[in-house]
Parts: sequence; structure tokens; C-alpha cells
Amino acid sequence: MKLRDRLLTILPWAAAVLSGLLLFAAFPPLALQDAAWIALVPLVLAMRGVPLRRAALLGFVAGAVFWIPSISWLRYVTRPGWIGLSLYCAFFMVPFAVVVSYGLRRYGSANGFANVGLMLAAAAAWMGFEHLRSVLFTGFPWNLLGVSQYRNIPIIQVARFGGAVAVSALVVWINMAIALTLLRYVETRDRWSRRAHPELMLGFLAVVAAVVLGWRSVRMQQGAPAENLQVAIVQPLIPIAYYYMPEQHDYIRERLEYLSSTAFRAGTPDLLIWPETAIPDELRVSQASYDMVTSLVTRGVPLLTGSIDTEWTEEGPRYYNSSFLVDTNGVVAQAYDKRHLVMFGEYVPLQDIMPWLRAVTPITESFSPGRTSTVFRLERPPIAFSVLICFEDTVARLARESVRNGARLLVNQTDDGWFDARVEPLQHMMHGVFRCVENGVPTVRAANTGVSCAIDRFGRVHDVLDDGFGNTFIAGFRFMSVAVPPTDMPLTFYTRHGDLFARLCLLAALALLICIAVDRRR
Repeated sequence: MKLRDRLLTILPWAAAVLSGLLLFAAFPPLALQDAAWIALVPLVLAMRGVPLRRAALLGFVAGAVFWIPSISWLRYVTRPGWIGLSLYCAFFMVPFAVVVSYGLRRYGSANGFANVGLMLAAAAAWMGFEHLRSVLFTGFPWNLLGVSQYRNIPIIQVARFGGAVAVSALVVWINMAIALTLLRYVETRDRWSRRAHPELMLGFLAVVAAVVLGWRSVRMQQGAPAENLQVAIVQPLIPIAYYYMPEQHDYIRERLEYLSSTAFRAGTPDLLIWPETAIPDELRVSQASYDMVTSLVTRGVPLLTGSIDTEWTEEGPRYYNSSFLVDTNGVVAQAYDKRHLVMFGEYVPLQDIMPWLRAVTPITESFSPGRTSTVFRLERPPIAFSVLICFEDTVARLARESVRNGARLLVNQTDDGWFDARVEPLQHMMHGVFRCVENGVPTVRAANTGVSCAIDRFGRVHDVLDDGFGNTFIAGFRFMSVAVPPTDMPLTFYTRHGDLFARLCLLAALALLICIAVDRRR
């Protein structure tokens, strides 16, 4: 085989790998968000002239190269789960690759208006299958392409209408515009200046429109009525192993009490928040933990804390990952049980049929999911809020349901100490930005190891607990002033209609794939 032929054989695979690496670069640890706008260009260029089966493999390769390093923090919990989940997520890039390959083979890239149609089909396929990944088998809505743009405040306002996947669709739209313009130039050669390029013009017109409308939306709502809530969060930085060592439970309680008391000496907040499962045992059962909590709340500040809880039934005990609001009189006023459990992290699927699955998980007992959303209510000031525990803030429907039920503030209590100190906590925090934008409400995050911060209703992150040099892996407390919108605030389109656009895109993409399969069989 000649050198040129070998290069032509290798180039599509190299392009797929390059796309995967650019996607990886768009997220932490590199967090080069601009890389997302060109990440798919090499993959699209590689689709030119390749059969559908090879296009599917190229899409899978690009996805695997992206996902395996992107969620490598999962290896601290389960190495088989890390690789298995990465390859599972990689499959969701295959429909996009197939749609692009089929469009290029059937229509080429010389016709600008046909290119616009292909841009629409590709964006719909990406948006639809990202949504499917977010809901299928309880869903894994992690690192959606649009989430990479969490610092791009005007662009992410698109999420008010279509959620985070709508931002993904906009990024794909630009990638397709650039790639198809390059392909068209290759096909037309010296006729570049004689032809219009609607794909490129419409591509950047969409971005300009998103930026203008996004900033307009932020400015118009900047002075909207809001109740000011003073919150103090405690980040204890407790090693996970200590919670499994009874001899360390007194140390955990002392750390929580010390940090909270120090915060009270600095000021008097309206609400004190501890992270997920901050209590080392069960608040409702442990006298030592209850006495410690009571000694704090009787100073006049209610406490929201995470704790394990047990319900005794005829079938035996049921365990819950819960959040409790303890009033200033020491009474548990309200509680919430986590509804969206992490597979292999909080429960083992099919454990009765395949008990050997327990060997690949760090848990000893499976939790039970909560049944309902809870809207917590403070008296002074009168604030309604809901809790999202751990990865629940990555699940858009839970936040949307809470806001529809009356919550005007979201509180994320989490413990990311299972993973690394830098990448996973930042990736996790990025998703909370979109719950704020989608529903037009702020969020307060209280984490065990970081990132603890506040996020306003436009997705702007503020009041980050760090050491002054950007390191969030510290123990401490932080006061936050949060502007909470009123009960009668107008609901966003997304809050009212949810993933309407994403579902329509998924149906359109499935119909298109069926048509491609039928046409290929003919």
C-alpha cells in the first residue's frame, strides 16, 4: 500500500481521536470552553466519503476518547464502572455520526441550503440523544456539551427555553457550520468567492442572536424584586473513611460544632447549612448528634443538615439519604429523602438476582429512594426552598419539579469526597449553574470537600469558599447573601414545559435514523 493510501486510511481515525481530545479539553481539568465550538469539526470532516458503518465506529471512538479521561475520577470508586460507563456514553455519539455521514454521502457539501438542512438534522440528533442519555435507565446527564459553556453567561440563557441540551445544540450548530463551510470550499475550489455561504452566515447569526438576547434577558431581570437571605455554609473536609470508623465520630461532631460556632461569632445568618450526610450517624437516633445539633440551633439559627435515616417496615429496615431542617427549638421541622439514587454508589441493581454485583461497589447496604419532593419553608425571612442531594442537581426534572411546587431557592448538599479533590467537584458544580438558568432561581451549594458556593438565577457563580488562591479543598465556613425571587415570580418556559424541544428532537432523530436504515436496505 502506498504512503498516500495509508494516510487516507489513518486520517479519519486520527480526526475522530482529535475530536475526542478537544471535547475532553472543553471540560475540567483543562476547562478550555472555546474548544467545544470546534471540537466536532475534525469528526465531521472525517465523515466525508466513509460508509455508514465506519462512520458509526468513528463516532464511537471519538466518544470513548472523550469520556474515558473525562470521568476518570470514577476510578477511585469502581474501575470497571468507570470504563463501562465511559463506553456506554460513547454510544450516544453514534447517531450524530451516522446522520452526518448519510447527509454528506447523499447530498454532498456543495449546496449551501442542503448544508443548512444537515446542520438542523445534526443539531437535532445531538440534542435528542443527549436528552435520551439524561433519562434512560434513570439517566446520566453528566458533561452535556452545553455544560462546558457554564461561564458564558449570555449564551447559557438559552437554557431558559430548552435546558442545557439547547446550549449543546447551539454549539453543535456552529461546529457543523464551520465543518461544512470547509468541506464546501474543498469541493468548489476557486469558486469560493462566487457563492453565498448560508451555512456559515446562519451559524454565526444564531450565536449573535443568542448573545444579544441573553444579555438583554439578564439586564431586564437584574432589578427584579427579591428577598435577601443570609446563609452560612460549613465545609468540614472530613475523609470519607472516618464515617465508617465509630471511633472518629466524636471528631466529626467536634469539627462541625467548631466551624459552626466560629461562623456564629462572625455573624448571625438566617440559615446554617451542612453538607450531605454531615452527621456521622443518624440524627433521629443518635443522642450525641442530636444534643450537638440542639446546642447550635438554640442560638437562634435553624440548621439544614444531611443525615442517614432508617424506616422500619415489616420487610425490614429501609435506609434513606436524607436532609433535615432543624428549627431553633431543636425540633426536626421538615425532612427530604433523596429520590435519584446513584447506581452502584447508593444502590445495587438486581442485587437479589445477582448478589455478586456487590463486589464491585463500595456500599454495604442499598438505600431506598424518596417518594416526593419537599418544599422547606423558613419563617424569617419567609423563603421556600428545596434540597437536591449529591448528583440530584444534575437531574433537570427534579429541580424543575421543585420550582413548580413553589421552591424559589435550590440547596445542593453534596459530599464529593469519594472522588478526586479537583476535577469531579468542579464538573459537578458546573451542572448546578444550569438548574439556576433553566428555572430562574438561585442555588446554594454546601459540600464536604468543595465546591461550596452560591449561584444566582442567571448562572453566575459567587461566594466560593476557597483559600484565596482558588483552592477549594479546604475546611471552613462562608457567609453568602442570596437574592431569592418572590413566590409570584414568572416561571420560565423551561419550568413550564420542560424538555419539550429535546423530546421533539429525539423523535425527529429517531425517525431520520429509521429512514436512513430503510434507504440503506433498498
